[in-house]
Amino acid sequence: MAKDADYKKRSVVGPITIFIVFMTVCIMLALGKLMLTWGAHAVYKDLERKSMSSSVYQKSSEELKLEENVLERGNHRFTWTTEEIINLQIKDPAAGQNGSSLDQVLEKHGKASSFLYTESNGNIELSYVSEGIQGHHSSLRLTFEKDGAGYHLIGKRANILDEAYPTLPQGDSPYLWTKADIAALQVRDENTGHTGMSYEEIVQLFSLPRESEVFISRLDAADSQHIGLELKYLTSDERYNNEWVHLIFHRQEDGAFRLTKVSSHIDRRER
Repeated sequence: MAKDADYKKRSVVGPITIFIVFMTVCIMLALGKLMLTWGAHAVYKDLERKSMSSSVYQKSSEELKLEENVLERGNHRFTWTTEEIINLQIKDPAAGQNGSSLDQVLEKHGKASSFLYTESNGNIELSYVSEGIQGHHSSLRLTFEKDGAGYHLIGKRANILDEAYPTLPQGDSPYLWTKADIAALQVRDENTGHTGMSYEEIVQLFSLPRESEVFISRLDAADSQHIGLELKYLTSDERYNNEWVHLIFHRQEDGAFRLTKVSSHIDRRER
């Protein structure tokens, strides 16, 4: 009898013990998972707070001082000419060129329309922008390198609406280009010896373009200066839609702009 009672007791206690152990393990696993989730969430929130605080950029005293000296807060007049931009000297130690100084630029042309400061190297970029003319404007970007107590020019890029290269007056009808006109254009080619048609020849044959822009760039001392002229003719009418001719010229050593690239969408075969 005693053995039967002991057997019955063990047969009841055993499963209960196993059940209790099983439940304890499940609860511990659930709590552990919950703690890991809470911990990850807390870490994420902490990283988010740090990211937000680091994203709030604080201008240095040097940047604030430069901004006050070079940035025009009110209306700005664009006083640059094409030749003045071309003649701006880029800093080139190998050629003995110090580069135009920031003080010289500010003294002659005033403060800039916008200003960008690079904290890592102390370089600055000034942008001059003209008022819009029929939806277009002149723009100039100058990059200066910190050189001791001053700044000197190391790069320039410009797109200029130059009165020397006018556009077709509003209301005037454009020249109606044909496929034959495009085929007859002579593009500069050093391999064949073709000099390329001049700007004056193009205007004499095809009248003034709808858009005209001089572009100038020299990105650093290792780069050569590029001076070009871009003309856009828009010649659509009630019969031919989306007709256009795009001509690019580059200035040669003699100062003449010669045709170097032609692109077009012309279906018209005769006028």
